[in-house]
Amino acid sequence: MLFTNAAAALLLVGGSLVSAASDYDTRVPCIPCADSGPLDVTQTCEIKMSVNFFASETGYFQFEGCEGVNPDLHLTVGKTYEFDQTDVTNWYHLVGFAYYADGAHVPVDELEPGIVPPLSGSSCNVTLSCPAPMYFMNNEYQGTYSNIAAIAAPTTDQDDFGLDAVEPLFFHPIGDWEEYGDFKTALHFDVDTFTQDIFYFCHIHAGMSGRIKFVNADGTMVNPDTDEPALPYEYVTVGEYDRECGTFNLTDYEDPSTVSTCIDTFLCGSDEQSTFAKCVDSMDCHMMTSMTTEHSNTDQGVFCHQMIPHHQNAVNMAKSLLFNADVTCPEGFTLEEGEAAPWACELKPILVDIINTQNSQIIDMRDALDQLGQPTYNDCKKDINLNKVDAVSRLFGPDRSLRTTERNLDGGHFETGVDCEPCAGEDINHVCTIDAKINLYSGELGYFEFDGCEGVNPVLHLTVGKTYHFNQEDSSNWYHLVGFAYEPDGAHVPVPELEPTITPPGSASACKLTSACPAPMYLKNNEYQGKYSNIAEILPVTTDEDDFGLDAVEPLFFFPLADWTEEGGDSGFVTALKFDVEDINTDIFYFCHVHAGMSGRIKFKDAAGTMLNMEDTPAMYPNKSPKYDVVTEFDQKCGTYGLEDFQTSMMIGQCPDTFFCDGSSLFTQCIDAMNCAMLSGMTTQYGGLENSDENDVVLFLRQMIPHHRNAVNMAKTLLKNGGVSCSGEPIEEGDAVSAGCLLQPIARSIVNTQNSQIITMQDILDNLTGEEGNCFFEDGVLVDTSTTTGSPVAAPAGGPTDAVPKTSGAAGSMLNSVIATVGIAALVFC
Repeated sequence: MLFTNAAAALLLVGGSLVSAASDYDTRVPCIPCADSGPLDVTQTCEIKMSVNFFASETGYFQFEGCEGVNPDLHLTVGKTYEFDQTDVTNWYHLVGFAYYADGAHVPVDELEPGIVPPLSGSSCNVTLSCPAPMYFMNNEYQGTYSNIAAIAAPTTDQDDFGLDAVEPLFFHPIGDWEEYGDFKTALHFDVDTFTQDIFYFCHIHAGMSGRIKFVNADGTMVNPDTDEPALPYEYVTVGEYDRECGTFNLTDYEDPSTVSTCIDTFLCGSDEQSTFAKCVDSMDCHMMTSMTTEHSNTDQGVFCHQMIPHHQNAVNMAKSLLFNADVTCPEGFTLEEGEAAPWACELKPILVDIINTQNSQIIDMRDALDQLGQPTYNDCKKDINLNKVDAVSRLFGPDRSLRTTERNLDGGHFETGVDCEPCAGEDINHVCTIDAKINLYSGELGYFEFDGCEGVNPVLHLTVGKTYHFNQEDSSNWYHLVGFAYEPDGAHVPVPELEPTITPPGSASACKLTSACPAPMYLKNNEYQGKYSNIAEILPVTTDEDDFGLDAVEPLFFFPLADWTEEGGDSGFVTALKFDVEDINTDIFYFCHVHAGMSGRIKFKDAAGTMLNMEDTPAMYPNKSPKYDVVTEFDQKCGTYGLEDFQTSMMIGQCPDTFFCDGSSLFTQCIDAMNCAMLSGMTTQYGGLENSDENDVVLFLRQMIPHHRNAVNMAKTLLKNGGVSCSGEPIEEGDAVSAGCLLQPIARSIVNTQNSQIITMQDILDNLTGEEGNCFFEDGVLVDTSTTTGSPVAAPAGGPTDAVPKTSGAAGSMLNSVIATVGIAALVFC
């Protein structure tokens, strides 16, 4: 359990409940192991760490036995300390140690075997024996260097202290991170001529550094009179209103009706609001105010100026729900693909992922703005006065389909269902390689493309008994592992997939008795990852084996993009398929293991070329019309989906005419439409104080789904029109990084991760309530359209003439660059 219900003013700290009265105090002096010989250098001191998400924008570190957050740690020279990061809040927060604040983020010298402590006069760098942290995973040291005899014999000429092995794992999905085992970092600072302080910091989020002051074995302070080097930023102070919400920087937006750059409320349905609902109004006001910006001279600048407050809103919303509602997954529950799960077990990883990943991306985007020569904030005052105009009806129906006429595209750029026979004319013994890609712009989620086939999601004609290799080496396949099932969407529904023990429907085969039914075989870098085989060229044909490699490969598609690429090696990921049951009289389907709704049809032929099933059975998405998304002309230009009817000129009364104070381009016109769609989608019904926890969760989902759709569309239009590109060698921590190399992986991560989260959140919402909960503006009133008896919330008369001065950038400006590894996945199977 990450957090308890904060209504009781309690927080979970290092596994135990403590009073929240002083939980945000900073720089409180702390002597770890004060009760068990803090000066005895023969004893190892274990320090359990956690992260308090609510103490700042990114959160601050906590240490068991120390008061407040980011305390000044007093450590003894020559004593060994083990910093235990087992607590789940440490995910995405690997601790590091440096001679100056923020370490490689700046970059400045970290503690490494070849780096002499400043002004110490030591020559330890000559033998690579300078003090450095030593990183452990599951009680196994991951490096070769040592200056701690109890761990390994002290070394010379070794500089691997385990960081390169451990750090990438903190970007892996939270479920994988937990399964790797306990993480701890040992530190033994043994240079007694050093006279300054050092810092602990977070390797992923800049701005979280804390001071370490050294004590000699006789108890005297090494640097008693000064705090040198200086911490180059002040710690933030969390205001009373943010303490109530569990958020950051909402003080000036507590009452949206007093801010002319906000609508008066985003919620309808109930006059009585929970703390979370009240805070949602404030954070939405903050976001909409911050997303009215000047037109930057680059599309990349516009993206950052829009996406930073957008991310801040998502982080605040996730924090506030964790803080104010009970989102508790039963202890020990493990989420498996296709398995029904308590909604909290699916939602909690998404909440934590939003907080950690998007905070990391905010730091990267600020750095990208610096690379572009753009200001960190480029806001402008723009009154949003929607209550003076009669509103048009909301454009989404109960089934979330657009109320618009389907449009056929000239040229069929995104034509679907075109018949295609890969490797046509080749004999049955020829192994047919099918290069797969994902066209992200062909629908809300994107659809598969196969080289040599026209359009997207073609109907593949495959031959029974022939071997096909579906090659997913292209980077667009990240987060899109191909699978095969007897009905659309496979385990998402769930329906039977092709597995060694599943007999093809309608077949008289007894293959399941010997685990010999056709199944895909998953390869990574030309190495098969399973034990089952029906393809002798890969592995001798087996019986009684049911491992076809899926469990080894599928989790890798949730790794960060750079790690996914590295895992694939030179040859990437290949899925081999040989369907060898001849009496099949039905079609099968290819699908995406991560995103539902991307299935395509496969029809079989016999060796003579005769089609085995002339009908299209089973049906493809029988309850959806059209079967595949229709991308309009406007969306084609933008690279987006679902924005045609949200162009601001068509949404009088629902949206401002533009979110920009000057300048216009195709990119800003696309942003205007997607922001209008989000504003329309985030005016939602709230259920009131009865069952407040569940109503808070429903409100979060109703808010976050259109919010995520906005982020996905913004990232897509940046990838299509923003000119972001990145090439060359992998980026190392502390390297100078171009704006393109910072923004391209962020955009890809947003599209793939948040689309996956949308699917999960929509499923949770559908299970909790069948109502959409929409509102729209009409004659100065926000009207609830989810029922016929909505409870309108009247807009207060009058209003301010000036917007509240925005303060969103005050604390954030301290943050510098962070490593460019991005793209973490939540532990969800959608």
